[in-house]
Amino acid sequence: MVLSRKLLGNQAFVTKEKTMRSPIRESLVAISMIAATACTSGPLPAVRAAGVERLQCNASGASQDELVRSLKVLHVEPLYAHIMTGGVNAEERVSGAKMIVSPPKGVSAEELVRALQCHGARTLLGQIEGAPNEPYSLPDRWVSITMKAEEGNFTITLSSDTVHDNLQVYDRAYRYVDEHPLASDPGLP
Repeated sequence: MVLSRKLLGNQAFVTKEKTMRSPIRESLVAISMIAATACTSGPLPAVRAAGVERLQCNASGASQDELVRSLKVLHVEPLYAHIMTGGVNAEERVSGAKMIVSPPKGVSAEELVRALQCHGARTLLGQIEGAPNEPYSLPDRWVSITMKAEEGNFTITLSSDTVHDNLQVYDRAYRYVDEHPLASDPGLP
């Protein structure tokens, strides 16, 4: 509301007027608030890794790391997010990688995802050294790892916070599979 002073003849009146808010001003305020929160999306990667390491890792950790190294990756593909870029325009952006692995004998999906999350956290914290092109961690970046059982295999989803980081995750997963081909059975045609 705006108070204004009006003159009518020799008398002055104070009136209250409702004014329309400026859509441009409101938009700028909204954009600045969104931008401020976008820069602070969560805790630092090392803080996240320390929390995961405390909650997910076994005391020895060696058996979890052996489990991660023993995985047989069957397939890797990029994950895409559908992003509206204005009006009716949209584009697909890489939002991570999807890896399909053979389930290790006697290991549940929950145990495997816990081992992968622990391995990624320990690698980020510098407690262990990951294999070249291992997609479970990036230098100074957090990689989120989820998994589900699907058609007799485990589907691992790997993603990070930015498109650039997600491209690195996918690139590392793709190279990791190329560097660790499945052993073929000589008895198969």
